[in-house]
Amino acid sequence: MTEQNKIAEESLKEIEKALFAIRFYPVAVDEKAKKDAVKKLIKIHNSGDDTVRQLLIYMVHETLAKTSEFRIMHTHEYMKMKNADKDPSQVRMGVYRAIFNYNTSIEGACELYYLLGKLNKDDAAKLLTYHYTRLCTMENEVNHMLRAAIIRSLGDSDSIYALNALLEYVKIVDSDRSMKSISSALAKWNEKIDKMKISTKEKEKIKERLQDTMTEETGGRHYG
Repeated sequence: MTEQNKIAEESLKEIEKALFAIRFYPVAVDEKAKKDAVKKLIKIHNSGDDTVRQLLIYMVHETLAKTSEFRIMHTHEYMKMKNADKDPSQVRMGVYRAIFNYNTSIEGACELYYLLGKLNKDDAAKLLTYHYTRLCTMENEVNHMLRAAIIRSLGDSDSIYALNALLEYVKIVDSDRSMKSISSALAKWNEKIDKMKISTKEKEKIKERLQDTMTEETGGRHYG
């Protein structure tokens, strides 16, 4: 096994352990352990190489993909249908985990979306827009809330890809609710540009794009 593979394998174990802590909050893990796990994931992502970052992004996606089952009420019969080969005790454990895992409720999914915004990389921003796109295909209150969390996270991110996505969305969105969320996210970008570790030229370019968008898109609609 190469040194790179060893590092990737060790990182994988750390990522799994951290995600376990997040998933099992608040029943089997306390808030401090959950917060420590979030910090650990941020550290792993920001210090890891491309392979490690891709592993982390993939595993966060797999965890967030459980939101596709939000419409399902998990019962013994449902879990038995999905896992016909398991004995009754394992089926009951599946129901228990579905009920008490943090990521199977809105607040847990939102925290993972907020985590992606703190990673400040284009890969994390792209995962956010991937989920946002799919959540836009269905109109219900849960999806509205998750989409708002993603937009908030894109506003918190320092990824230029996140900014580009927001600037594109604000041009084409036709929902007042979404417009308000996107406008708030762009307002965050407007406030933090001067603090970002980029060249003065790049800062001025971003400011100009934001100002152009504010002028073009807000006629009659309040920005920020």
